Amino acid sequence: MNLNVRIQQIVYAVLVAAILLNIPLYLIFIRPEVEASSEGQARIDSMRQQLMRRARTLNALKEIEVKLNHSKVKYDKFERDFLFSYSQGTSELLEELDGVCSEAGLLRNRVTYHMDSEQSFGMQRLGITLPIEGTYANIRTFINILENTSKFIIVDSMALVSEREGTGVLRLDVNLSTLFVARP
Repeated sequence: MNLNVRIQQIVYAVLVAAILLNIPLYLIFIRPEVEASSEGQARIDSMRQQLMRRARTLNALKEIEVKLNHSKVKYDKFERDFLFSYSQGTSELLEELDGVCSEAGLLRNRVTYHMDSEQSFGMQRLGITLPIEGTYANIRTFINILENTSKFIIVDSMALVSEREGTGVLRLDVNLSTLFVARP
């Protein structure tokens, strides 16, 4: 039995030595790898979060781009449908006003224009003084037609210049304005 106890003690001593040898091996070789792996995982998680934030930002920017493009399309349609072109706007406006005056039965005199020097929101305002002659009914018809025209024309003011007594004919200076897209 003595031999058996002696072998057990040797086995225990070898196992204790192996355990004690594994501790420095663990501290030197395995623990740095485990820590590096956890640091790498933390770095990967950090980069994944940063990538997700950037993806959300990119999606938000894409949504803004879509909205801007949609807004641009709507603005171009508004410009095309309701504003006079900058290059031929005054002649188009004059044709429009001539048509409205004729339809209302008014006599139109010489028109004066004045373009505002300052732009506002990419637009320039054109003021028009339109001297007209006609009856009160003709003037009402003129305003009604002007309000129903598709183009953007604002009646700023109307000033009575004279009245021919007994005839019912009024002479008015009608101040109108419209907007043009400012030159680029």
